[in-house]
Amino acid sequence: MGVRREHIEDLDRLAGIQRENTHAHHALEAAPTRRAGDRLPWLLVGLVGSILATFVVSRFEQVLATRVFVSFFVPGIVYLADAIGTQTEAIVVRGLSFNHSSLQKLLTGEIWTGLLIGLALGGLSFPLVLAAFGNLKLASAVALAILTAGGIATTVGLLFPWLLFRAGKDPAFGSGPVATIIQDVLSLLIYFIIIQLLAV
Repeated sequence: MGVRREHIEDLDRLAGIQRENTHAHHALEAAPTRRAGDRLPWLLVGLVGSILATFVVSRFEQVLATRVFVSFFVPGIVYLADAIGTQTEAIVVRGLSFNHSSLQKLLTGEIWTGLLIGLALGGLSFPLVLAAFGNLKLASAVALAILTAGGIATTVGLLFPWLLFRAGKDPAFGSGPVATIIQDVLSLLIYFIIIQLLAV
């Protein structure tokens, strides 16, 4: 029963569910109205962020209009950044209470981890995109975007919960919807900026 309780608490933190105290109902056991009330505020932040992400994409309307193939890779790049960031959040939320390392050490480690993961995924994507589209600049842009987004995703996944934890807040507040939308917006910006710089 204890293992199940810990597992539910971990899932709550990743979902960004706020708890008033340690005796609050577990998210999966509470009434639907309570569940919705716990989750909705954080999803509203996500809604605002999604509007911002839409605005970012609209700023690159000309690029998308003249080079439609650029849009094919947006879902994949955003997903990979989210997945990398979510892994970091899960590790950070679970380990903050037990880790006493300095922020610089933690941040350096996560940035390098994200870059290594991004390098591996970007390196794998490069020949696939090149073979499918025969466009060296496009393949380079996708690979560089994945590499850069990987490093940023781990940074956001660590930094946001860490700052809240140091402020005496529940690190769950930095997980889930908030960190995800930050990663999404940054990933989009990175990708489109690289596309423009390389003149794909």
